[in-house]
Amino acid sequence: MTFQSETLLIIFVGATCAAVLLQAFVLLGIFFSVRKSAKLITDATDELKTTVMPMVHSTRQLVDKIYPEVITVTDALAEFTVKARKEATQIDVSPAELINGIKRQVQRIDSMLTVGLDRVERAGNALETTVATPVRQLNGVLAAIKATVDTYRSFPGSNGNTRGGA
Repeated sequence: MTFQSETLLIIFVGATCAAVLLQAFVLLGIFFSVRKSAKLITDATDELKTTVMPMVHSTRQLVDKIYPEVITVTDALAEFTVKARKEATQIDVSPAELINGIKRQVQRIDSMLTVGLDRVERAGNALETTVATPVRQLNGVLAAIKATVDTYRSFPGSNGNTRGGA
């Protein structure tokens, strides 16, 4: 070998060594960013569990609390139907009294249904706010991690192929 080819060989070996070191640093950076992202996901999941689980339990308690009222409303509606049939068969009652009684029953049932449905709506809104917001945040973190990994994968030479051959 001549002096010039030996010099070129040393330069190429040095450049290859520098490229391998650069790739090692990039991989080390990817490792740290993935580890940090995994910790963030774990923290977000733990926070989600601590936030959502009490809300699920309180929602269940609310449903258990509202259930008797729904049954009461249903029973009142059945009672109203029976009374309306009974009053319709009794012709001796004046139509005005019958209409007033029906109006009172309808107003009573309407107020009971309104209260019950308002409580169910509030519980649903509270549950949606408590669950949907952390889930959206978690989806954002996961999308960011996916974009980061996809970006690192798109770098030339990151698919495991090496140039040159041995």
